[in-house]
Formats: sequence, structure tokens, C-alpha cells
Amino acid sequence: MSDAGSTIVPGLEIEFFQVADAFVKWCNAAGGINGRTIKVNKHDAKLFDSGARTLDACQTDFMMVGNGDAFDQATVKPRLACKLAQIPSYVVSPDAYNAGLQVLPTPGPINEYPVGAFRRLAVMFPEAKTHFGIGSSNNASIRPVGLRLRDAVQQIGYKVVELQEQPPLVDNWRPYASAAQQAGVQGWQQISAQSLTPLVTAANNVGWKPTYFIENAQFYDPKTIASAKASNFPTTYIYLAHWPFELANQNPTVAQEIKILHESDPSAPTTDFTALAFSAWTLWAKSATECGENLTQDCVLQKAAQNHAWSSGGMYPAHDVDPANAHTIPCITMLKVTPNGFVYDKDATKPNQDIFNCGPENVVKLTNTYQ
Repeated sequence: MSDAGSTIVPGLEIEFFQVADAFVKWCNAAGGINGRTIKVNKHDAKLFDSGARTLDACQTDFMMVGNGDAFDQATVKPRLACKLAQIPSYVVSPDAYNAGLQVLPTPGPINEYPVGAFRRLAVMFPEAKTHFGIGSSNNASIRPVGLRLRDAVQQIGYKVVELQEQPPLVDNWRPYASAAQQAGVQGWQQISAQSLTPLVTAANNVGWKPTYFIENAQFYDPKTIASAKASNFPTTYIYLAHWPFELANQNPTVAQEIKILHESDPSAPTTDFTALAFSAWTLWAKSATECGENLTQDCVLQKAAQNHAWSSGGMYPAHDVDPANAHTIPCITMLKVTPNGFVYDKDATKPNQDIFNCGPENVVKLTNTYQ
């Protein structure tokens, strides 16, 4: 499932469909799951139809794999009611994270928040730390993310001077840019939008000149580079918990993922969603294979949860995916946005484990999870 047919954000999460096609084509060519052929059913939630599409999946699917929806709160009740298990690419809302019948390849407990990139930027731009702003959402699935981010960065000494809860569809970004400017925002994270172009254009129009944008992995996307080419873009960093595709020549797994994907669809982008989806499909296929003839949902989830050092073949730093002991990956790598592409920034990252900056201080505990 994805939201690829959304009219608000056309193509949203289309990577989940693209990786599903590519992985299954590759896996079936290699013999499938112990000789069983995989068949993909695609469910397009179009952003607002995830509950209905989950009901459809209940009628047709063995498991949900490599799926993700921006507004996934509506998927939880019907999925659990029909006992449909999943190994998703990602979940967003607290309800979806806390739901049963799932193993998450990239855990993100709602009482934890990754702050590694913010720690590094506090060193690089100490003054901006006291003038931080957040562009969040008033949507029930996404709103808690902004509140948790605010609480997390405040734990490491940031002062949040602006928290905007924006609607899912913003027609005019100028008021939001003006409000950030009036609040004196120097560092900014935009959570809810799928493109930074409208916000950057509005910022340029009103004269707001932030010191930096620090964006999470949803903006690790060719559209961000296109935005940087087309406008007067602020200094912008992206932080990831996996190897960037730009460094594929240093990681055979990353290179293989690109090969599998582009043999299926040469035009498919390589984004964070691509990495998440490959991890989900690989974990599912490995677990299903280990079940042998006993191929049930329960067996697949049981086998998946036994991966206490999951790395998706070296794409991610090793981490535990057992729901009983899963934690946020305490590692980040930082990329700088340039008009010519994403560039791994070693100085910004300050790596201590391969290309990653890892350590328990990169994750904070939250007392309020805004469920």
C-alpha cells in the first residue's frame, strides 16, 4: 500500500510500489520463497482512503509488506480486526506504531526521538540553537511528530520559538514564512510538506533568511535537488539512518538494490522510502524462507522478530527489530543539499562508526508521546 494516487501530493510513496515490483520480480526469478511464487497486490490509499484499502487487503492478502501511508491511523482498526499481519516500510502515527501483528524493520518507538543531527548542528551553529522553528501538521496522524520533535530538541538545549501546525494542503506559504521570520527563526525543520519549494519561495519573497534547514529523510528525494537548482535555497542538511545511495560504490548491498530497482524500472528514484522498502521486503523474504512449509503469518513474524542485529545486508547499522526490545537506531549520517545532488558531509556527520555518527546520546527519551 502507498498513497501514490494522491491528488494533493501525486506520486507520494510510489517507491513502495516500485520496490515491490522490483524485489518480487528479482526474488521470483531466483526461485521465489522455497519455490513459491510471490504475487503483489497494490492498494492505493490516495492519502485519505487507507482504511478502505486496508479492508480490501483483508480480503486478498497473505500479509502486508513494504507498505506505508502518511495518514496511517485509519489502517489500524481494520487491519487488526481481520488479523492481517505486516512488515511495513514505515509507520507514522502512535496508533500505528503501537499496533500488534507487525515487525518494524526500522523501529522508532514513540517514547524515543533521534537527535543526532541536532546535536551536530548545535556545535556548527550554536546561535541558531536558541531560535529554532518547526513546520508541523494539524493532521491527527502527523501532529504528534511535531510535538515530540519540539520536546526532544528542548532536552538537548534548543529553544523552540515557533511551532506551526499547518493543514495538509497549504495554498499560500507566505503567512507561514512571515511568522517564522517574525519569531526570529534561524534553524528550521519542515515536517508536513512533501516539497520544500513553496516554503523556500515564500521565504525568499518575505526576506526570511534562516541559517539552515535540517530535514528528515522524507526530503531525501530528487525533488529536493530540483528545488535547490531552481531557487535561492538555504543551507540545508538531510539526516539518514542508512547508507546514502550516492555512496553505492562503497557498499555492495546499496549497489545491488539500485541494480534490482533499475532493471525493473530505470526511471525509479532512489530515496529513503526506497531503502525502507528494500529492508522490509528483505526481512519478510528471509523470514518467510525460514518458515519452510509452515508458511503462516505467525511464523513469519516470529522469525522476523528473531533478528536482533538486522542491517538489511549492510544498508543500515545493525539494530534489533524484536518488538519487545526495539529501539531507535542511534546512528545518523548527514548529507548536504546542493544543486548538483546530495553530498555526504563528513565534517557535519563526524563519523565514529564507518560513515555514521553513533552513540546513545543520539536518542532521547520522551515522557509525553502525545497519543
